[in-house]
Amino acid sequence: MSKYFGLITGAGGLIGIAHAEALLENNINIVITDVDKKKLNLVFTKLKKKFNKHQIIKYQLDLNNVQEIQDFFVNLNKQKIIIKYLINNACVDSKPDLKQKKLKNISDQWNLELNIGLRSIYLLIELFSQHMLKLKDGIIINMASDLSIIAPNQEIYKRQFPKFKKPATYSAIKHGVVGLTKYYASLYAHSNIRCNCISPSGVDNKQPKKFKNDLLKLIPLKRLSSLDDIKNVVNFLIDKKSSYMTGQNIVIDGGRTII
Repeated sequence: MSKYFGLITGAGGLIGIAHAEALLENNINIVITDVDKKKLNLVFTKLKKKFNKHQIIKYQLDLNNVQEIQDFFVNLNKQKIIIKYLINNACVDSKPDLKQKKLKNISDQWNLELNIGLRSIYLLIELFSQHMLKLKDGIIINMASDLSIIAPNQEIYKRQFPKFKKPATYSAIKHGVVGLTKYYASLYAHSNIRCNCISPSGVDNKQPKKFKNDLLKLIPLKRLSSLDDIKNVVNFLIDKKSSYMTGQNIVIDGGRTII
């Protein structure tokens, strides 16, 4: 089992467990974080039950708080936990709601979403790459979306959720994630640190039937993505088989963005 650890942010979310399982199945111990303590504990319990021989550390972490991020880094250093695999998964994803409420303060919401979805990636890479640079080895995976290369189709949302529109923040963040990926891939290539990005389409998660059917009309493979689709790409990116791949945005969308 590797003496190095993988770090996953937003581990309590839908996709977080797929990242965790990918690393654990490759015998990599992990640190999982989330701001939601209840969701974090739930994922932790599931993982410990399935991977009881692995070391799994959980941390409640608010990525909107710079000091918390810095303290988290210091705490892991004190425990001599070296992060060699960093998966930046956390993001605020505005989802459709039939009772969608109007934002009280647009500026505050903008800052919150960009801090979590973009600034935290920058901070975490800057901090944890220090060990990777010394090792001359490391893997960074950033989670984006098919909306990193296309704009949201607002008509799909309107038909089911008349008061909802996918916010500009989400597109700005996901396009920015791709930019950060390319930046660090170029910056750290000399130290054998690979930085890539995964951009899935919507994950199948019990969406309303009408909304799902409208979305499937745009996808040539006629299905939404699954957690296994994402886990398989993570497995590839942490494997030596992808050792010549860096700075790439891997789009797994069933062909949605090609037409």
